[in-house]
Amino acid sequence: MNVTAQIGGTSAFTFALIENSARHAALGGISIANTDSDPAAGFQNPALINASMHHSASLSYANHVADLNYGFASYGYSADTVSSWLFSIGYYDYGKFTRTNTSGEILGEFTVDDYNFQVGYSRQYTDKLSFGANGKFLYSVYEAYVSTAGALDLGFSYRDTAKLVNAAFLVKNMGYQFIRYDDNSPREPLPFDVQASISKKLAHNPLRFTLTLHNLHRWNNSYVNVNSRNKEIDLETNQIKNQELTFSQKAMRHVVFNTEFVFSDNFQLRMGYNHQRRAELGPENRRATTGFSWGFGIGVKKLTLSYGSAGYFPGIASNYFSVSRDLSGYKKKSKSKIIGQPSF
Repeated sequence: MNVTAQIGGTSAFTFALIENSARHAALGGISIANTDSDPAAGFQNPALINASMHHSASLSYANHVADLNYGFASYGYSADTVSSWLFSIGYYDYGKFTRTNTSGEILGEFTVDDYNFQVGYSRQYTDKLSFGANGKFLYSVYEAYVSTAGALDLGFSYRDTAKLVNAAFLVKNMGYQFIRYDDNSPREPLPFDVQASISKKLAHNPLRFTLTLHNLHRWNNSYVNVNSRNKEIDLETNQIKNQELTFSQKAMRHVVFNTEFVFSDNFQLRMGYNHQRRAELGPENRRATTGFSWGFGIGVKKLTLSYGSAGYFPGIASNYFSVSRDLSGYKKKSKSKIIGQPSF
């Protein structure tokens, strides 16, 4: 008898896959093809880092399910018109937990936190092609257990402004665990992922459609619920039969689809659909809005505010809030004030 294990729990540092901004949350959790001057885009795909992010900063906060809280910050810098850098940090707070002994006696509380320190670099190869890399230092503190790792993202981006077509390819989280949670346990793999995406904006319409594929390195990307109400029993052995998914069911678990209404640079509406979330997180009898997401972005001068909401379970959604700002104006004003001040 062949037994196939589920994919959950097969790697450490899975927080390195979490979306980092309201825009990404609204678009289904993965968005690697489209960019603008928001530095948060380069956190996902380093090839999207560009000169328009020079001296721009992005801050995001997420109120996730089960009182989990995430925070992100990014800052862009361009050495010239073809070389750009992005400096980012991600903070993941899982709250307080009760510490007990083997007898169940309460001894106090402890916290669980993860950190992602990231430096990204992108270079414009031609007017349409760019390449980039993200270097990451991952740090976890689970009570008295500490682990660290290093990871690398390699991304590619193609932009045809005449045809309004964008495409991207990303290899994510290649790396190595430096310090293990337990010295007696083997080193754990990182959440490796291979993603590809293509988007098309209509010429005389605000609509932009994007199709993204993830986990391309692993065909069977599905989790089968052994507690399913629809499980089958083998009448000869009286054992639960392994649930077999069809080709289309397995294929759809790699798909994230989203739509943006780009009315202007200062106003966008966003919607996304993540089939794997809907198929595996929603209850069988009432999936409701599980897997769907939505949000919007509003720009005022050099300030952009965004909101994103993603459904993980009926009646339960994560909420993301992001703000990005071009800081170059502040620097110019500061210099002009200093120059205009009299000397004593």
